[in-house]
Amino acid sequence: MSAWQWPRWLLLSLTVLVMIVSGPVLLQRLSLLPIGASDFNAYWSASRLLLQGRNPTDPANMLEMENAHFNPDQDYTMMVWNPPTLWVFMLPLAGLPFQTARVAWLLINVTLAMVACLMSALLYLPQGRIAPLLAYLLLAASFSPMLLAFLTGQITFLVVFGVAAALFLVKRERWFWAGAALVLTSVKPHLVILVAPYLLLYMAARRKWGGWLGLGLTGAMCGVILFALRPSWPVDFMSLFDAPPVDWATPTLGGLLSLYGAGRWVRFIGLGFLLALPGLIRRPESFSLETSVSVLVLLTLPTTFFGWSYDQSLLLIPIAQVVGWLFEPMRPALGRWLLVAAMIAALAANMAQRVATTDEVYFFWAPLAWAGIYAAAGYLRRNTSSPSLP
Repeated sequence: MSAWQWPRWLLLSLTVLVMIVSGPVLLQRLSLLPIGASDFNAYWSASRLLLQGRNPTDPANMLEMENAHFNPDQDYTMMVWNPPTLWVFMLPLAGLPFQTARVAWLLINVTLAMVACLMSALLYLPQGRIAPLLAYLLLAASFSPMLLAFLTGQITFLVVFGVAAALFLVKRERWFWAGAALVLTSVKPHLVILVAPYLLLYMAARRKWGGWLGLGLTGAMCGVILFALRPSWPVDFMSLFDAPPVDWATPTLGGLLSLYGAGRWVRFIGLGFLLALPGLIRRPESFSLETSVSVLVLLTLPTTFFGWSYDQSLLLIPIAQVVGWLFEPMRPALGRWLLVAAMIAALAANMAQRVATTDEVYFFWAPLAWAGIYAAAGYLRRNTSSPSLP
């Protein structure tokens, strides 16, 4: 081993030693805090019921499990409306005691978010420079939708990680694994109603059927596990649609309009953007893969038929592209600082609104604000690179 490699191995060894020594203490401290308990309670309970061969969609079963392991005084049932792949992904935690599983899920969530941010940085930020990476990580750490997802024990980071990983792997032509990563987004398919079809069409246009195979095989594996643990799971899941939560006002265009009396059909207007996907596929010179995914995320979040404010964590992907653009030449120079000011204002306003605990539906503005910032940054960057500029 050469001399210059010794510091690297020494740092790695010290890191592992610190983790071994401090790990049990950290886990004990985290177990005393209520972080990541509320929403995770329902996910864990549903998966625990599946592990026991019981119906995860039965309210009586869910309330029994939640009272026994989370809150004995709880008099309402927290149901899980997500597709059954979620039950499968939570199985490794379902075998653990609830408090242990909660802490483990918190650490998994932090890891998923960190790795997703690092993959986004490799995709969008200029390489070999530390300043863009630090700026992006600082922004992510102060992004209130992400912090809220940690606090509630949400599963949104499975989707964020799935999208970032699929995009990262497609760029490296790891088609099978890119498709396999997409199965993670199935836990909240309404957040990827544009991105997932686009990536699959992108693979099909290049005849990279390995991606489709990866998605199909991982989906089939989930199905095998579900049938093995509870053969009647399809009937169980379909029973949820007898009383779907269609009247919940979420921070989307449809949620906002329905709050003021519009029909339920307005929730599905975002599906119209599916018609734009072939155009993106046919014009790679104008819309790169990375740009297309960013734009589709920005279109989906305000127009999807269902989505909470913590689901806006997906904005971290297009935000990475904005940060990358800010570290490129940009004219006028004042434009860069105006964009930075707008980003800080959006972060501060989102955090202030979170502290004020306003109704969820009024977080509708956030993806629109970031879409405006994204459009302005793209416009300034394009004008800077125009050959007509002196």
